[in-house]
Amino acid sequence: MNVAQLFQTQHDQLTKLWFAAVVATYPEKSRITLTTNADPFSNPIGGMIREASQALFSALSGQEVDVASVKQSLDRLIKIRAVQTLTPSQSIGIIYLLKPILREHILPQMLKEHALELYLEIESRVDSLALLAFDMYSKDREIVAENRITEIRNQYAQLKRWAQQLNAEAPLGTFTGCGN
Repeated sequence: MNVAQLFQTQHDQLTKLWFAAVVATYPEKSRITLTTNADPFSNPIGGMIREASQALFSALSGQEVDVASVKQSLDRLIKIRAVQTLTPSQSIGIIYLLKPILREHILPQMLKEHALELYLEIESRVDSLALLAFDMYSKDREIVAENRITEIRNQYAQLKRWAQQLNAEAPLGTFTGCGN
């Protein structure tokens, strides 16, 4: 049995396990929503996790996949994690949750077939996906920071306009500053 066939036979189980592992990184209230509602419109985060799990396991299997669709699925999930109150390691660490799942469900089969080298290639793909996710996360955090800076500048400009307007409307001599 080749790697693609092995992944194909265990695909549903592997994606469910990774989905559960990712959901476990969220607070308990969120977990309930993420796991009970499968509708991607009313539960977009759950939908993105499911979409990413499908794409990632296809990429790990070594079968021909559309690299752009894998990147898009991963990017959507990482964007969500980049705006949440998570540390960078918590945001990107979900990729590494793949390794214990692979070690438990794929490695034993590959060892039986004396295909340790192929298994190590799969783990290397996990590392590559994590690096890709890190690049995406960094870019997304830069965008968040730029948006915050722009928002602060806009607020400052609005406050400045209001202050100038108040000063222009006040009669001369009535505004003497902070001490009076």
